[in-house]
Amino acid sequence: MSDIQPAGNTGLAAEFQAMLSNVRERDVNTMSLKLANMILRHAILLGASDIHFDPKHETTILRFRIDGLLKDQLTYPKNTLPIVAALRVAAGFPPKAAVAYTPEDGRFEFIIDGRSVQFRVSSFPSILGDKLVLRLLDLHKTAPSLGHLGFSAPQLAQINKITRQPSGLFIVSGMTGCGKSTTLNCILGELSRPELNIMTLEDPVEYVLPRVTHAQINYRAGFGFAEGLRCILRQDPNIILLGEIRDAETAETAIRAALTGHLLLSTVHAPSSVGVIHRLKCMNVEPFLLASSLLGVMSQRLVRLLCPACSEAAGPDPDFIKGLETVRDPAQSHRALSLLKQQGGNFRKAKGCPACGMTGYKGRTVVSELLPIGDTLRSVISGKETDIVELKKAAEKSGMQPLLCDALDKAAQGLTSLEEVSRVVSES
Repeated sequence: MSDIQPAGNTGLAAEFQAMLSNVRERDVNTMSLKLANMILRHAILLGASDIHFDPKHETTILRFRIDGLLKDQLTYPKNTLPIVAALRVAAGFPPKAAVAYTPEDGRFEFIIDGRSVQFRVSSFPSILGDKLVLRLLDLHKTAPSLGHLGFSAPQLAQINKITRQPSGLFIVSGMTGCGKSTTLNCILGELSRPELNIMTLEDPVEYVLPRVTHAQINYRAGFGFAEGLRCILRQDPNIILLGEIRDAETAETAIRAALTGHLLLSTVHAPSSVGVIHRLKCMNVEPFLLASSLLGVMSQRLVRLLCPACSEAAGPDPDFIKGLETVRDPAQSHRALSLLKQQGGNFRKAKGCPACGMTGYKGRTVVSELLPIGDTLRSVISGKETDIVELKKAAEKSGMQPLLCDALDKAAQGLTSLEEVSRVVSES
């Protein structure tokens, strides 16, 4: 099998080729299963969140998502090595002939070093064959403490103040993979006490916490967020984690739960904290109910941390500064430029070394903007015709630090690079 093509500096390709050279099995299916197990093991050890099998005409490209970015691992001949077929069997998919051009979802567990890792498998019928994506879920991993995620001391104090309220709604927003579920589970871990009944409804369940009852969404069985939340409310809960508010029915049920003595934590897909309020109002949530129930909104992203072994000192790039001057929000632009020009900044850039896989980065940290809902904002939210511009002005007056400013503060501390800030934090 000389047509295995490595990508970059990946040890997987060398081990892959070595197994093919030494394998004695003539059964191609047995060989493919062994190679599939090797791929899964490497993905776990590298800390990948997803594995992608991308079909081409004669080959399949294998990619891992590590620290939020996809990275090629190797390319192999798909017809002589049916690795995707072996994974389809593991996921419990029916024979291919019976499900041509049908997307499928399944799951299986993989044991590594005595612990079980769950893989959620999704197949998509492309014109060149199945594109397979595997999401890694280690249900035995423990949620880190909230203080280890990267929030600043003032943000931590505000989050703790908000989530210690006996009732109300706290929402975390951001794009897929930005760590919303981790943040909320960390909050639950710190709130957990014997006298509280804490229940969750998630898709998927990523952490299993002591003294917390976790439930998994199952749309095929008719168990969605709205239906599940109504069931939870009959279970005498104190605190509820609702995986996502995505429609008017779920939003209305969540808000009414928050108004009737429950602390409810949830997520909404929106680009900013103000965008969450705007989106909920677009779901036809009554403004006065939203204003009465909302305790706070936080938008977050994950930026990669510079590798401590190889990062180099580097002043702010003039082009980056020029880009900030064109930001449409003058207040945000002024605050961001002040951060860049402050004395004592420790700005650094990525280089790359064997310790970080030549990427220049290792690990990630959170950047966020937190908007506590005070009396002034409640008054603005209550207005039926409130637009997003008016909401932004009210948020600025409340002292909210924009997402960009938090990211630049971390760059000034030498934790990440301005290039990474530019990549991750878009104007919101």
